[in-house]
Amino acid sequence: MRSLALSVILLAEILLSACARVRVTTEIKSDGAWSRTVVLTGPLKKEGMQMPTLEDTFVIPSGAGWKSSEEKKNDNQVLTLERQFPTDGRLQGDVSIKGNQPGKGHQPGTLRLTNEVSVKRIAPHQVEYRETLQWKGDSSKVLGDLQPEDLSAVKAHLPAQLATDANARELAGKMAELAIPVLFGPGDPLLALGFLHPDLAVYRANQRLGGLMIKALEQQFGDKMQPAERQDVARRLIEAALTSPKMSTPDPAAASASPGNSSGLTPLMFIVKPPGRIVSTNGETDDLTGEVFWAFFEEAAAFKDLVLTAVVEVK
Repeated sequence: MRSLALSVILLAEILLSACARVRVTTEIKSDGAWSRTVVLTGPLKKEGMQMPTLEDTFVIPSGAGWKSSEEKKNDNQVLTLERQFPTDGRLQGDVSIKGNQPGKGHQPGTLRLTNEVSVKRIAPHQVEYRETLQWKGDSSKVLGDLQPEDLSAVKAHLPAQLATDANARELAGKMAELAIPVLFGPGDPLLALGFLHPDLAVYRANQRLGGLMIKALEQQFGDKMQPAERQDVARRLIEAALTSPKMSTPDPAAASASPGNSSGLTPLMFIVKPPGRIVSTNGETDDLTGEVFWAFFEEAAAFKDLVLTAVVEVK
């Protein structure tokens, strides 16, 4: 019988092969200079291909200074691009995801997501890495347009005296803003967990969203809703949102029935390799390697710019 560990590895390979993804490593040298390595991975282009390829999904970095290499691995195309920068260097657009329309593929000249990164000295022995991911697409499409049935669903979980269209619309907006980082990251995106373990995803959502939802209800309704009532409403709203058809994990194959049609939900991984001690960061740290990392889907930047920062020691 196949071991559990092997089964998990095989499942991970299946999931990863279903979409294009990017891993970006910024290595900071002891003198403050830095290098950038962008690894783009996606399905090999084949006859009758349904999944979006690297060229369908990304604007490939090019121009002076970039070095590239390519390999084929497990039916995937892996493109590695590298470039060196001096201290106080800046770079724009080396992670740019094309803007597609459902069923129509990529529209020339449009982007869904792009980035800007800098590494600059901020003190005699400190440099700051700062990367901003900016959403260029239609943010209303990330969680879908608010429909009358959506308002009715929110109103159904509110006390009768507060169940108005205006209250439901305001609360739905707050829920979307709170849900984006929980569902798409950074951190451990619950969309990924929900695909493998839906019951655990509900409990994780309650852990990470519960307090925020209760606070949002208190800010909106004040003493019109009692503490126990706020807790119950928050719990039911979170559970309803996670079990909504809109929140189910998309089928990449179904979403890309048209060649060149990227379905979104592109996994992104950003890693910083520091030369010394990490002074501060809003990312996660790996005690074994000493690296900082952020993992998320592109939609994490849909409602506001996503900013990654790390301050590290140098000579």
